[in-house]
Amino acid sequence: MQGFAKVCPRCGRRYDAAASFCQKDGVPLLASSAGEAEAPDPWLGQVLLDQFRIEERIGAGGMGAVYRARQTSVDRDVAIKLLLPDLMQNPDAVRRFHREARVSTALDHPHVVRVMLFGELADGSLYLVMELLRGRSLAELLRAEGALSVARALHIATQACDGVGEAHGHGIVHRDVKPENVFLVQKGGDPDYVKVLDFGIARLETGGDASQATQSGLVFGTARYISPEGAAGEPADARSDVYSLGVMIYQMLCGETPFDAPTPVTLLMKHVQETPPDLRSRPGGRGVPDVVAGVVMRALSKDPGRRPANAPELAAQLRAAMRVAGMEAPDPYDTARMRPSARVGPRTRVEAEDVDHEAGMLIASRARGRRVATAASGALLLVALAGGAFVALRANLGAGDRDDPASLVRRAEAALAAGRFDAEVEGT
Repeated sequence: MQGFAKVCPRCGRRYDAAASFCQKDGVPLLASSAGEAEAPDPWLGQVLLDQFRIEERIGAGGMGAVYRARQTSVDRDVAIKLLLPDLMQNPDAVRRFHREARVSTALDHPHVVRVMLFGELADGSLYLVMELLRGRSLAELLRAEGALSVARALHIATQACDGVGEAHGHGIVHRDVKPENVFLVQKGGDPDYVKVLDFGIARLETGGDASQATQSGLVFGTARYISPEGAAGEPADARSDVYSLGVMIYQMLCGETPFDAPTPVTLLMKHVQETPPDLRSRPGGRGVPDVVAGVVMRALSKDPGRRPANAPELAAQLRAAMRVAGMEAPDPYDTARMRPSARVGPRTRVEAEDVDHEAGMLIASRARGRRVATAASGALLLVALAGGAFVALRANLGAGDRDDPASLVRRAEAALAAGRFDAEVEGT
C-alpha cells in the first residue's frame, strides 16, 4: 500500500507522491518526513454498497485514491476511486469529481475506461466504480523504452484517437490528453490495447457546464501537452485535443516532445509562440515516413483551423498515411456506431496543408464519394473513391489533364481495380 508521501506546507493536507500542488491552496507540496508515522488507511477492509470489498490501494493523486475491490455479487475485481476526505469541503474538487463521473458514464467505447457506478456514500464520500485495468501507462512505457517503432507508435496513437474521438462525438473535450492518461492493457494477443482515462477536467461543448472550468482566461491541462489556445487561456474545442494528441504522437515517434523548458510557464509560452521543430529534424524521428510526419506536424499547427477537425479525423489521416507508407492500418472498432459529429465528413477539396511536398504525396481523410485534387505544382493527383479506398497518382500533369479530371478518375479507378494503390501515371 502506498502512503501519503507529500504534504502542503500551508494547510497541512497530505497527498500521494504523484501530486505536485495542493488542491486547496495551490502551493507546491513538500515531501513528508521519512520517519513520520502514518495512520492506517480507513477504507481497507470496508464493504461498500453491500458488495464491494476494498482490498488494496493501488494508486492516488491530488484528487482521490484508487483501490482494488472485490465485487462479491459477481465475483470480479473492480477499481474504486474515492475523493480524498480532505477535499470533501472543496467545491472545485467536488465539481471536478462529479464532472468526471458524468462524462465517463456517458461514454461507451472499448478504448475508454468503463465507469459502472457513481454515487455518494452515507458519510458524504464520493465514489466511482470502474473496470480494473492491469498494465501500465504510456508514460511508463516511454520512460522505460524511449522512442517506439513507427508501427507500434501509430498502433497506440490511432486507438487513443478513437477513444478521444468517442468523447468528441458527444461534444466533450478531454483537455488533458497526455501519456499518463493513456493506459495500455493486454487484450487477446495485443499488449498495447489502449484505454483513455481521466475526464476530470473535460468540458462539454454544448450546454450543461457553466462552471469556472469553461470560462476563458483559465488554463487547464498539462503544460507539456497543452494546445496554444489552451496555454493562452482561450476557449478550447476538439482541435485542442488534436494538438495534444499530436504532441504525444511526436514523442512516441522520436522520444521527445516538441518543446522542453525548466518551468511550466516557459513551456506554455513556447506552445503559444514557437513553431514546433519538424519531427524529421529530431535524431529519433529520421526514420519516420515523411507522409506520417506530415500528418503529425499538421496536428501541431498553431492555427486550430489547419489541424484535423477532431480526433476521428486525425485517426483517419494517420491510417491513410500508414497505408501510403506500406503499413497495415486496421479500421477503427465498430465505426458504424460513431455519431455524425465524430465522423470524418467529405470535403469538396484537399486543403493546401494536406500536401506533403517532401513526400510527394497528398494525404486525405477517408470520405464518401470521390474527390480530385492537384498540388499547386501540377505534379500530383489524389483520387479518393467510395468505401474509403484511395489511389495516389504521381504525374507530370499537363493543362489538359487539369481540365479533364474525369479522365484522371477513370485511370485512378483502373489502377485501384488492378491493385496498384500508389501508381505512376504514364503518358502525361
